[in-house]
Amino acid sequence: MLDFIPCETSAGENVWWIVHKLNDVHAKDISMENYKISEGSSDRLVKSYWYASASGDTLGGLFQESENYHNAGSNGFEAVPWEDIDPEESKLRLIYKNAADTSGKVTLTSTNWKNVLNAPENGESLEFGKSWTAFIPSILGFLLIIFAIAAEKAPGAKKHIMHTAVLVGLLGFLSVVGKVGTAFAEMGWWRNEPYNIVGASSLKPTTMLLTTGLLLIYVILCVVSFITARKEMAAQAALEAARKEAQEEKAANQSVDTASAGSAETPAPARDGETKSPTQEGNPPSSQQG
Repeated sequence: MLDFIPCETSAGENVWWIVHKLNDVHAKDISMENYKISEGSSDRLVKSYWYASASGDTLGGLFQESENYHNAGSNGFEAVPWEDIDPEESKLRLIYKNAADTSGKVTLTSTNWKNVLNAPENGESLEFGKSWTAFIPSILGFLLIIFAIAAEKAPGAKKHIMHTAVLVGLLGFLSVVGKVGTAFAEMGWWRNEPYNIVGASSLKPTTMLLTTGLLLIYVILCVVSFITARKEMAAQAALEAARKEAQEEKAANQSVDTASAGSAETPAPARDGETKSPTQEGNPPSSQQG
């Protein structure tokens, strides 16, 4: 039973009440007890539990409330204007920690789903499953593999395919990199005071960090590959041009040599006034009489 004061003017404040009560009353105690069991200082059974968070401005308000807890009585206290934070609609994130490793569907039942969008009827259960966002890194990796295969199958379109692949990698990197810091801040917010949910999962921030790092490496390698390919193309073009020039020069030299050889083999015409000897006329010389 979560006992909190509902607010009629701010959805963000209502979410804060639910998150705070669930984390501080329910998750904190069970998580600490599970930790004692894992350390061997308790003989109780491990239990599964719920903990919660939010997103956007509401999450920022939750962070500030925890800061106020640490800064109570000091100049660092800053009142959170909940009436101005997500007054119309706010997102509540519920996470189920299956510490007891129980099988079956995870459901949440309430006798009052008032003001909850897309909620079931009062008394009915809301069924939970794995978040599809957990598959985003796999989807990105699958797309990049498809691009690589397509580039090998269609060499003529390889350039366009690889440019598309690096664009997808860059967009994926930009969409995740801005959320890594928030994911780690959220994990620290759960695990530290005032909630001390030591069993809060680190899967989300770790996965986001690895995804960001791998996408960054992929984009850098693609850019380096493009630069290398352009340099090789320029070098190949220069080599072909030099080879063509050398062939043309060789052909020109061969033409000059052929013309020179032809001129050297042509007999010189006889000059005026020259007489030919009988031998040159083709008659045998006359013999001398004795």
